[in-house]
Amino acid sequence: MELDKNFTLSEDINGPLLAAVIGIEMVVGLIANLLVLILTACHLKTWKQPSTIFLTNMLLNYLAMITLLLPISIITCASGEWIFGTTLSQKMTICRAIAYIFMTSIVIATESLTLLSFDRFIFIVKSFWYKKYMTRNKAMIMIVVSWFLAVIVCCPLYMKGGFEFSQSSGLCIPAVKNQIGFAVYGFIIFSSLIMSIIITSMWTYCYTRKYLKKRSTERNHMSSVYLSQKRRLIGLFGMLIIIHVLCYTLLIAFVIIEPFQPVSYRLYAASFVLTWLMTILSPLAQAYFRYEIRSIVQSFLIKIWSLFSSCNTTNSNM
Repeated sequence: MELDKNFTLSEDINGPLLAAVIGIEMVVGLIANLLVLILTACHLKTWKQPSTIFLTNMLLNYLAMITLLLPISIITCASGEWIFGTTLSQKMTICRAIAYIFMTSIVIATESLTLLSFDRFIFIVKSFWYKKYMTRNKAMIMIVVSWFLAVIVCCPLYMKGGFEFSQSSGLCIPAVKNQIGFAVYGFIIFSSLIMSIIITSMWTYCYTRKYLKKRSTERNHMSSVYLSQKRRLIGLFGMLIIIHVLCYTLLIAFVIIEPFQPVSYRLYAASFVLTWLMTILSPLAQAYFRYEIRSIVQSFLIKIWSLFSSCNTTNSNM
């Protein structure tokens, strides 16, 4: 995957087919994220919970990725070339900006999962601290700071020009080949965030397992309610981690392998499709594990089914 100064898609890639697949992901992702976001906004009581704010932050970042990046990829794949800009200089400038947006959105997505991991860690392991220190306003401040840090840490990409046109996805992305300094810089950033997620997640898992084992022999209704709440929280966070690992692993593996063994454009295209799948699976996981959203969806489906059944009964009587 090299910088193509002609900005053309590889001949190995079926551009219209890839554009159609990414287009489906964009439409489904847009509907899923907007639906969960609207349902969250309708349930005002949950806005007092910092976890709801962190999850909403994740949805907003996915919406930004869908609206800013996927249309660029679709247009480029459909046309077979980068049509944004008339001269090479203009194309390079726009390409640099898109690569910066891509990198920033990925950093924000990772930061969102990191914030959520710390939120779950404090809520479960340090519950007294959570009630005292974790408030809605502090959660908002943490999100603003995380977005600001993402913008700042990605500035070297925009200032120094470590980017390339991907002939397999139709996007401009950060370049790691022949960019050792930038590769090390990016590795430090992402490894720090990922290590934070791993440490807090393992600590939370060990504590929760010990707690569940201890409480499993006790017959206390209040404890069982708290137990159920903890299980839902662990379930949602665990599923989000699985989704991110599933969607990131293939692309990261190819980036690591490429300096030693060339990776085909088709495999890179498949890895990008899998990465965008994250914008669909994450809101669906939220819709399933968050009780307030699931209850609204179930209520709506029951009403639709009741209306459909009553219409069938009326027609049969006639």
